[in-house]
Amino acid sequence: MKKKDKNSPMEEGLQQAAEPVRRKKKRKKAPIIIGIVVILILVVRMASCALTPAAGAIVTTVTAQRGDLQESISTSGTVESEEVEVIFAPVAGKLGEVNVAVGDAVKAGDVLISYDMEEMEETLTQAALNQQKSTAVYNGAMADNSENQAKLVEANTNLEVLNQQIADNKSYLKDLQSKLSQSQRDTSNGLANESYELSNRLSQLNQEMEALDKTAPDYESQVQSIQQEIQAVNAQISRNSYLQSVATSTDYYAQMEQEIADVQERIADYEEYKSRMESQKTASEGSILDSYDKESYSADKQLADITYQQAEESYYEAKQGVCAEFDGIVTECSAASGATVADGAQLLTLKSSQNLKVAFQASKYDLEKLAVGQKAQVTILDQAYEGEVSKIDRMATLNESNTPMVGVEIHITNPDDRIILGLDAKLEIYTNQVQDALLIPVEAINADKEGDFLYVVENGVVVKRNIVCGISTDTYTEVKEGITQQDQIILSSYTTLEEGMAVTALPAQ
Repeated sequence: MKKKDKNSPMEEGLQQAAEPVRRKKKRKKAPIIIGIVVILILVVRMASCALTPAAGAIVTTVTAQRGDLQESISTSGTVESEEVEVIFAPVAGKLGEVNVAVGDAVKAGDVLISYDMEEMEETLTQAALNQQKSTAVYNGAMADNSENQAKLVEANTNLEVLNQQIADNKSYLKDLQSKLSQSQRDTSNGLANESYELSNRLSQLNQEMEALDKTAPDYESQVQSIQQEIQAVNAQISRNSYLQSVATSTDYYAQMEQEIADVQERIADYEEYKSRMESQKTASEGSILDSYDKESYSADKQLADITYQQAEESYYEAKQGVCAEFDGIVTECSAASGATVADGAQLLTLKSSQNLKVAFQASKYDLEKLAVGQKAQVTILDQAYEGEVSKIDRMATLNESNTPMVGVEIHITNPDDRIILGLDAKLEIYTNQVQDALLIPVEAINADKEGDFLYVVENGVVVKRNIVCGISTDTYTEVKEGITQQDQIILSSYTTLEEGMAVTALPAQ
């Protein structure tokens, strides 16, 4: 990589000093002759100094100058996109038109690929019919189940009532038959004897009433008790009188037998109705859905609903087509018109043309100067753009020479439509900058195991001066400690320098 710097005050001074020389070249022969004479004088002086041991070797010297220094790293990289989208098929189906090819530029919202909607409509119609069928089957099963449950409740309720009615009628029938038999055995004399006994009891009760002690505390209650029994005896006497009159009638037994026949008929009707209810109960119980049957019908309906919903969503999603979500360049395209694709199949790759970067590999020496946020100038096709260090990888990889290199990315802050992905880009990354620093030419610096140092001329002899360097470019280095602007720094020499040797300083032109 090549380092670069701004023109420092020293460079400007040297350039200004050189201007007269260049102008002199344009003059006529007289100035040229004068220049040659000056050069000859300098050569003679240098020769005389060399022949005079006390004068020492001739060295070229400079003095440190103050100025601004911008440290930078010059390199190159490849233009890439910071936003890459691999576009997959949103739904399964047959593709219609593929409107893009590799290398095409697209805008956000552009329809890149369309679907064959005729096939999608058929799929949606089929899903709708399946949903209707499943819903009808489910509703019918639930309606039948509700009806069977109602019939079961009806049967259970009626059976309970019928059993009670049959029991009551059978008891009543038995009582009637008993009474009929008893009536046939009883005679009017029997009823008369009972009536006679009841009359005697009535007389006895009247006597007990008269014999009561009216002064007794419970007189009233005794009277009430006797009166109640008298009433009961009178009622029984009246009933016996009625039975005696009925018994003497020829219709009594016929009425009893008709009542018995009616009760027997009712019991037969109840028994027949009971048999129907038992059959209804058995049939209803066998037709009622259990929890597993209900889950099965419900699952079938839900599955049909989901299938329709998915088909509907797929239809409208396919109707929208595959659209670009941002401005970009199509870098890959595997879609073909008329092809049938599965849901999620890869169709194309779109790289943003707005969010761009330049990627390059940096050595460990450059990494010492690089940092996220540093400004940079990016040149693509002779067009300059602003940039900024946006990413420095945390892992090194080996290049072809087995040298560890680290990936670095420069974000382009002002891209335009002229930038083409994949092109090389020149980079000038501004790493460090100092102002009003003490600057010396790079070639004046020496180094040993103790660090950087300079040779300076003091009182005609060479003196070694240790220095602390700051930032550096290809031509100048910042010196933080070790020298002043008054020091005569040895820039070059015709002999090997040693500390303490005598020299003659010749300021650099």
